[in-house]
Amino acid sequence: MSRSARRQILFEVGPHLLAADAQEICEVREPSRATPVPGSVPGIAGLINLRGTLVVAGELATLLGLEPLKSEEATLIVFEESEQRIALEVDRLVGVSEVDREELDVKGDLLEALGARDLVAGVGQYEDRPFFQLDMKALFARVLDREGDGDGARQLGSPGGWEAT
Repeated sequence: MSRSARRQILFEVGPHLLAADAQEICEVREPSRATPVPGSVPGIAGLINLRGTLVVAGELATLLGLEPLKSEEATLIVFEESEQRIALEVDRLVGVSEVDREELDVKGDLLEALGARDLVAGVGQYEDRPFFQLDMKALFARVLDREGDGDGARQLGSPGGWEAT
């Protein structure tokens, strides 16, 4: 395994296996009810309170253009990038694996199968299943700044979020 190998958390969303770098995950917890925010990006449920800080919460399935399963094994994964956090519901945690980023397929036909090519960094293999490696920078941009102008929703995921009262 090369120096680019990193620990990945693998999880299912619909029929697909997805992966995210473990260093980008700060918490895994049971799903909690979100307070809706008018005008949110499709797939965003609203805001949740994580120990006094409001965090944008959503369904990863909807963000990827998939139908949410509403599984009994559903889990909320809290991702962090550049001091911003988002909490996304996934259908089921699968496992942990070391993945060599250099071995990801970044041009194959399977990339188009997900329908959200812009949110995927590549395709890898876990045991006997292919997985989609999420591009967390693109996912954060989609969730926190739908207009691409740096205004609006971005403040919801700003450092520290909004303090709950």
